[in-house]
Amino acid sequence: MPVELRQVLRGAYLNGERAIQRDSSTKIAMLAGESSRPSCSFVAVCSCEPMNRTDRIYLVVHVVLTLLVCVQHARVPHWPAYVVWNLCAIAAIVLLARKCGDSVGWEFAHDWLPLVLFTTVFEEVSFLSLAIRSDWQNHYILALESWMFGVSPMEWMHAHARSWLIEFLEFGYFAFYPLYPIVGGLFWAWRERAAFAGAFRKLTDCLSVGYVICYATYLLFPTQSPANRAGVQQIGSAHGGIFQHLVRMVQNHAGVHGNAFPSSHIMLTFVVLMFAYRFLPRAASWLLIPILLMCVGAVYDGYHYASDVIAGGLIGIIPGCISARKAHDQTTHSLGSLVQPPPHS
Repeated sequence: MPVELRQVLRGAYLNGERAIQRDSSTKIAMLAGESSRPSCSFVAVCSCEPMNRTDRIYLVVHVVLTLLVCVQHARVPHWPAYVVWNLCAIAAIVLLARKCGDSVGWEFAHDWLPLVLFTTVFEEVSFLSLAIRSDWQNHYILALESWMFGVSPMEWMHAHARSWLIEFLEFGYFAFYPLYPIVGGLFWAWRERAAFAGAFRKLTDCLSVGYVICYATYLLFPTQSPANRAGVQQIGSAHGGIFQHLVRMVQNHAGVHGNAFPSSHIMLTFVVLMFAYRFLPRAASWLLIPILLMCVGAVYDGYHYASDVIAGGLIGIIPGCISARKAHDQTTHSLGSLVQPPPHS
């Protein structure tokens, strides 16, 4: 092959490689199954659809809750307020789904609306706990705990835990609050990077599925936490460390208090951990430490039975592992399909 022709072909290849690098995020998002509406910007293509999975899930959830409130209105105090709130939530979901491609501000509001809905639906379900079942089902949990452990794990820990360990447990439980905003925030901020295309959307979708499983269990199998069953917010101790103070402050002033089995808090943490393992592997091992402390701290403080934590962990690990692996494999496959070897001369 003449030298001049070889140089021309080599230059064409390099120019094409640069174009691939510039457009890789857009192509990966399209190959990964993200929305490709012509009217949306690239940012919208990466994370918006006319109605994505999380939108549809919470649309159905609010419709079902509205029907439940109307059917059982005789057993639900202030039931019109729930209907109004659910209709407002439905309107917000539809509006933001349609507007998310208009600007980054609308996209941010749309993508982070589920963080609000995770909390508000959890709280609403807690008020509707006995709308279907007339009694708490704690006796089943207590029988299970007695069979598995012989003694109450919470009582055993209060009898044997050292004061220095208690503060570590409170640190672990406090770590729940910033966990999803930080990890999810990184995924959202890096959504245009090729290696993170689709990660935030798949994480949010997986969390929505996990929460629906928890909501359905709360309504069909309502249980109280050990602390609520005792008529208090938290089974306290004489220890007075800073993290215990912070946890109590959040729980007393801004905490949401719902059913115990399964633990949706633990479900969320393990879903986030599974995605961190795939997309932020160096950070995953550091996240595991406070998450394990959180699991033990939730039992120690009386927020959950040990079986609540185990069930919540399984609900988080199984779909989280499947969804995170699928999202990561799609991204890896898309990256590989974009990088072509240079032609042989």
